[in-house]
Amino acid sequence: MRLRSTVHRIISINLELATNQEAIYQSDIRTSRSSRTTGAESQTANLTARQSYLELNRNPNEVTKIGKHAINIGDRNGKVFSGILSGYSQRCKAGTWCYEIGGMKLSSADGDWLYFFSLDYPFWHEVDSQGEVIDSFRIEMFRIKYTEHDVPLGMNNIPAKRLSSSTLSSLESGAFTSGSDCNTSLSAYTLNSSCKPIYYNAHEQEYFGLRMQWETPVWGVYADIISNQGNRNYFQYDDRHNMDKRKISGGAAELEISWKKPGEEYMLVGMMAQGDEQLDDSSRNGTNYLRGLESFYEISPGTYRGTKFYFNGGSPDLNSGTGLGHSINNTQMGGFRYRYDIPETTAVYRFGLYELKRIKPVLDSNGTKSSMIGIEWDNTFTLKMAGHANVDLDLNAFQPARAFSYDDQTVPTGRKDMIFHFAGRLTYSF
Repeated sequence: MRLRSTVHRIISINLELATNQEAIYQSDIRTSRSSRTTGAESQTANLTARQSYLELNRNPNEVTKIGKHAINIGDRNGKVFSGILSGYSQRCKAGTWCYEIGGMKLSSADGDWLYFFSLDYPFWHEVDSQGEVIDSFRIEMFRIKYTEHDVPLGMNNIPAKRLSSSTLSSLESGAFTSGSDCNTSLSAYTLNSSCKPIYYNAHEQEYFGLRMQWETPVWGVYADIISNQGNRNYFQYDDRHNMDKRKISGGAAELEISWKKPGEEYMLVGMMAQGDEQLDDSSRNGTNYLRGLESFYEISPGTYRGTKFYFNGGSPDLNSGTGLGHSINNTQMGGFRYRYDIPETTAVYRFGLYELKRIKPVLDSNGTKSSMIGIEWDNTFTLKMAGHANVDLDLNAFQPARAFSYDDQTVPTGRKDMIFHFAGRLTYSF
């Protein structure tokens, strides 16, 4: 639920509330009365402030936000960063130019900040009396810098979820082992020979790139190219004084070509992000990460929404987040999309067919190198009801290949069984 209060003609206070609820199947009639919220069928639900910010609109061409709010920067498709952070952002149109600038806090560490700047220029932009595009071509240049400390290193050199202090204390008490092996709860993390997790500081990390978009009533072309440069300082989680510095240099790109006619749209899409070949490191000597990496990494993996199932792990958009949320690192995607407006209804059908591969091979559970991830088939039905509600139904299928895994930190098992994915969303505005 989103609340907006106008305190001045140019100033408003915005609050977006969301629930964080346990799964409905976790109700339990056998639980003790002291732990029940209201009844045996209850489960915990927390109300949180998803966004909370002050907005200033000094003129129709400027939007300034201060506080916790959503940003979608870089390529604006989730390949760099799309999320909710606390800070300052401003988007403004100055003549024919349009710029966006901001600074956001990434974590509680003093030096963890994200800075971004972009400049958008329309070389030509013709619209009719209804505001529909006749012919438009624009280019946007962007540059993003960020620094982050104490990032856990996951498998395949991708950032992993942060371990809580209580979890680390529990692991320390057991020397990070379970019998003669490393603790199984650390299976998603890169470990050293003592089974201790490896962390890194993202230092002098920078993204810069270009977005291009050409649009007519019939044809459309979108393209972007992004470069990721910087350094990682690796260390054992409890020994920050001994660091190994390594350089990262990678790139990503995307291309979309569409053709439209009344009620229909056809699109070809391709995306690639550089990666490194995965090396065998059974002795945990750091073979995979103690080298210069020619890879592209998002700031926060999972925000790219190129497919409904394999990607689409979550973004500020409320109708996202039902997919597996894989990183785009070391991945290439090619596919076809189709949109059909069903006649005499408010329903829309969207179809997508994609092939996903690793650019450099990865090791599966048998120690065999594989590149093919799989084939994805997406089907989405969108229906507008009573003028206030939108219903989205996803029915997707995925045929996995040897390089498929359910997340970025799990070793591929070589699974070949078809996977089916169903999701539904109801968005209501009043």
